[in-house]
Amino acid sequence: MSENVLELERVSVTSTAGRALVADCTLQVRAGEALGLVGESGSGKTLSTRAVAGLLPEGFTVGGTIRIDGDDISTMAPRRLREVRARRIGMVFQTPRAHLNPLRTIGDFMTEALVAVAGEKPGSAERQAIELLAEVGIPDPARRLRQRPGELSGGLLQRVMIAATLAMDPRILLADEITTALDVTTQEEVMAVIADLRRHRELAMLFITHDLALAGAVCDRVAVMQHGRTIETLRAATMRADATEPYTKRLLSASLPADGVVEPGGAAEPVLAVEGLRKTFQVRAERGFGREEFVAVDEVSFALAAGAALGIVGESGSGKSTTARIICGLETADAGAVTVKGEDWIAPARRAADRRHRARIAQMVFQDPYQSLNRRQTVRQCLAEAVAVHRRSAPQAEIRGRVDELLTMVTLDPALADQRPRSLSGGQRQRVAIARALAAEPEILVLDEAVSALDVTTQVEILTLLDDIRRDTGVALLMISHDLTTVRRLCDHVVVMRSGRIVEQGPIADVLDRPQQDYTRTLLDSIPREGWVPRRRLPARTSALPTVATAPIPRGKK
Repeated sequence: MSENVLELERVSVTSTAGRALVADCTLQVRAGEALGLVGESGSGKTLSTRAVAGLLPEGFTVGGTIRIDGDDISTMAPRRLREVRARRIGMVFQTPRAHLNPLRTIGDFMTEALVAVAGEKPGSAERQAIELLAEVGIPDPARRLRQRPGELSGGLLQRVMIAATLAMDPRILLADEITTALDVTTQEEVMAVIADLRRHRELAMLFITHDLALAGAVCDRVAVMQHGRTIETLRAATMRADATEPYTKRLLSASLPADGVVEPGGAAEPVLAVEGLRKTFQVRAERGFGREEFVAVDEVSFALAAGAALGIVGESGSGKSTTARIICGLETADAGAVTVKGEDWIAPARRAADRRHRARIAQMVFQDPYQSLNRRQTVRQCLAEAVAVHRRSAPQAEIRGRVDELLTMVTLDPALADQRPRSLSGGQRQRVAIARALAAEPEILVLDEAVSALDVTTQVEILTLLDDIRRDTGVALLMISHDLTTVRRLCDHVVVMRSGRIVEQGPIADVLDRPQQDYTRTLLDSIPREGWVPRRRLPARTSALPTVATAPIPRGKK
């Protein structure tokens, strides 16, 4: 690993308003090497990567030097630069759903570059697409080619993006938080696939992540960014011992697992009881053009006490989010019972008054606050609207006072009240989303992957905030997550789901420290930690990897 595939020397990025968003990013990635790029939200990680790929917003300017295989991209003619970026650089984004056309099939997306850029015949491109989908652990790859993005889970969509990027056999993979939406076993499988590809192709990887444990496990070196600058670069295996910057030490401290477990709290009387819940969907058949039944939730039962925190964990597609959406009235169950404070909620609320009543009791916070917040509203307008819905006759002075209370409750700087979502960091947006949910003064707060997209220090802040709110207000927390470490930090009980069914549940200490089921042990074994190496757990489905490795698509002259 001596050849530098990617070099950044004092790279800067300046916005259209003249603000320096990246001041000095300097790093090198060698062939076959994985370099982790870590730092809090707003440190400049993604902007630096987008400068390499040419994906900055219009009007942004780039300074410094960027070299790919020793070639300075600033001296390249536009046509040559497009060819280099198309064939030598592959980029995978954090939110795959935002980068896929919802009207086109997965097959269209997978084969487009193979046909248009690499010159493959449609039949050959489809065969390669099937092999690549199977190689990244996607079941029924032939059927997936005929599906559209809306029919796939977030984890499956991320694997589709990775497979499509690798189809062009790039020299370097720019991976921007690619495992954020993935459960631990899928994350392990995807990282093991990438590790195999790196070995076979000498594929370099620039891995942007907020998970320092994962970066330490899968990367060779780790570069740390703060305020738009790379402040130090460390060997991944010894970064805890070698770190010299206080900022790096703070990041590493925040990424450590919580000590002990949360003591069970809350009243014995359940505020929420779920019994025998079942939900099915009609999905595209494996063969032909018909439909078949898919059981998303099957015989799910659990209870949540007032003031308690219950985590639901499992792989993508296990039924976690569907269960939460049924509780909040966003999906309708086929069978079972949902009882909230003695009321039967299994039937949908038809009248507006009934919907408001239920919303006052149960509120939901989603994974991506940028998608769930109105981008045209300021923070104050967003919160005032939520307060007004539940205090319909309240005067404006009372609404303004309640908005100030909510801002204080989520420890959000009042100076940000007149900002819109695009001007806020990920952690600040999530605080706004939590404040909006608390505007109803709910008794149940459902958190659907509410901290998975946040950096480690912001995660700790939000989890601490939620725990404080729970203890101060008595609100019950139902936390949907694929991150068992996060669940351990906040929750006192946990439910483990697989393929729509509960395989194990109980107090955190019993389930996570003394698991009874092999599936739970597999989830725990997939958590990155010191000495952890990702390994493939799914059986090999095709010989795609050797085929692609020995017969790569030509890259053209460098």
